[in-house]
Amino acid sequence: MSSPAASVLVEPFDAYLRRRSRSAIAFTAGEAVTAAVALLRGCRGATGRFAGTRWWLRADGCPVAEEEDGEPDAIAATADALERIAAITDDDATRDMVTRARESVLTRPPREWDAVERRLFQHAGPIPLVLGPLTPVVEEPPASAVQATPSAPSRVLALIDADLADAVHEVLRDVRERWRRSPVVRFGTMCAAAGAIIVVTGLLMWPTPDGSAASAPGPSESRTVGESPSADAPSAFPLAADTATDEPTMTPPAVSVTPDETATKPDQPTEGSSAASAAPVDAARDLFAEIDRCVGDTACVAAHEEDSGFPHEPLLAGARDADIELIDDFGGVVVVRLSADSTTQYVTLVRQKDRWLVRAVRTVADQPS
Repeated sequence: MSSPAASVLVEPFDAYLRRRSRSAIAFTAGEAVTAAVALLRGCRGATGRFAGTRWWLRADGCPVAEEEDGEPDAIAATADALERIAAITDDDATRDMVTRARESVLTRPPREWDAVERRLFQHAGPIPLVLGPLTPVVEEPPASAVQATPSAPSRVLALIDADLADAVHEVLRDVRERWRRSPVVRFGTMCAAAGAIIVVTGLLMWPTPDGSAASAPGPSESRTVGESPSADAPSAFPLAADTATDEPTMTPPAVSVTPDETATKPDQPTEGSSAASAAPVDAARDLFAEIDRCVGDTACVAAHEEDSGFPHEPLLAGARDADIELIDDFGGVVVVRLSADSTTQYVTLVRQKDRWLVRAVRTVADQPS
């Protein structure tokens, strides 16, 4: 029998997990079993009863489900907590057990979670959660990271004989000291740099045979030089020779073409990534549209369902037009959340022979408006 003090809620469970992840104390196998079993049992009791669920931590180190408006449903809140626990466990076997428990929460009905609990208890004996102190890990200062990274000259000198490398280091050190101490050396270096800038500017402004500056080529030259590097178009070279025989290489026109060609490249992976993430949702919407067209034909509906022992509750009316959100993708098996009005369903889809089928449908909330 627990004491009244043990049932006191000390902090939100997500805040505790955040503090735990920042500390040096990882979840042990026994702690993971305690938390996972408590989450499974609490989710079983909250599913269908709470419109919004938030996990809290009691003073005895046990997570409990509390109803809070504006929070996700029990299934989503439990799956999120299990995912975060798996991320901060200290061994692969425990992490795998917690991950499988999360998959069961998303894909199997609560009555089948007893087998998950038995596997967890067989894995390790439950122990109370460590509540504190959870001192954050002190991160190394950025300066040490910079010092640990070798510079480019150091990487080059590492390939040279050690004695020669020491000699080169001495010369470089002497040059740096002379730069700091001698105003004459600094002044000479600045004059040389200024002279180099003047020479480069003069070359860029040097007039071409047609009277225009080299930095401002005509439209015909820009097209000719931009096309000439192609190895598959030898006819471009005679055209370039006819128009500008004295200037065989002109880099400014080539620069004007490069930004236009590369500007669209960063957008391509973004489009591919968004298309990949939207694919399961689009597939689910197409499948729901096909089921809606069955209009009461049970044989037609069964043709779009997997022949398995999973519960097949009827889909929401007009499921194709409802709000569909991807919850998780297990590779060939996806879980989507279907929301319409005040009803939420979790639908598990499985891919078989290049087509998607409904594996399971569960209604987790049906609250009056």
